[in-house]
Amino acid sequence: MSLVTILAAFGGGVFGALIGGTTAFIFTGFLGLAGAATAVASGSTLILDSVAFGPFFGPHVAFVGGVAAAAYAGKISKKRLENAEFLDNPVNAETVLGDHQEKEKIFAEDDRHVDGADATVPLFKTTEPMVLIVGGIFGVLGLLVEYLYDTILGIPIDTPALTVATFAIITRYGFGTSGLTGLFPSNEKRFPFSGKMMLFNMIWGFALAGVVGYSALALGVDNIGFSVSAISLIFLYFGLKFPVSHHVSIVAGHAAIALGSPWLAAIFGLFAVLTGEYVERLVNTHVDTHVDMPGITIAFWSFIILGIIAPLM
Repeated sequence: MSLVTILAAFGGGVFGALIGGTTAFIFTGFLGLAGAATAVASGSTLILDSVAFGPFFGPHVAFVGGVAAAAYAGKISKKRLENAEFLDNPVNAETVLGDHQEKEKIFAEDDRHVDGADATVPLFKTTEPMVLIVGGIFGVLGLLVEYLYDTILGIPIDTPALTVATFAIITRYGFGTSGLTGLFPSNEKRFPFSGKMMLFNMIWGFALAGVVGYSALALGVDNIGFSVSAISLIFLYFGLKFPVSHHVSIVAGHAAIALGSPWLAAIFGLFAVLTGEYVERLVNTHVDTHVDMPGITIAFWSFIILGIIAPLM
């Protein structure tokens, strides 16, 4: 840890805010895949350690910075909405401002408007200096806390995921108003899961984790599936209904390498996909900041695998 590394983390957090936390995470996937190939070919983990999971595109830096900046930008948007006295709209401003949904609709057409829970939006459009500064500050804090978790405390867990989860909660209480578990309408079930839906998720979670476990053991790299899953999020930008799967992939990778079995990797991947469904509905539905479901799921199951089961084997 040095001043140069801290400077780099500030830049990583700012860049994550500038292009959007999810966009930065997709770059993590590309660099992770390149780093895995380099590690297999030469044994060097420099790309993985210093770029993909370092202060440039490490999720604990760039994604954390992007999420916090989006939450802050969303808070600014809300204030503008609440304080607006005139809108460039043919309808009388007082009438429009009397209905929250209409206000949101009008401001959604404003290029500066940001949904604080949307981690995909590049915040370049806000042209707000403080948005970028918040991203940079959280990037530095993410670097320091991950260093605390990993190097100083030595917690047997996926420390970037734990850091992402930590700062998601801090961001929610710092910039949000929806509380940790969201503001659900009284007529909506919090967990509206059908047996068919859960079976569908269990099948793809088990299958994906199995092939990831096989690949991780074949290459000796636990993040190979994680990187592919991160890259696949690019399809969300095309408006497709596309699965978020990196929590399944990295849990499977951890299980495969730590426990030496693709079968156990597949089983833990199944556990991860089920956990993710509940976490998403619990903390990331009807909210105004982003609490990362994969981060929480990865942190939980990686601790079970690395901190509890692996030492016993």
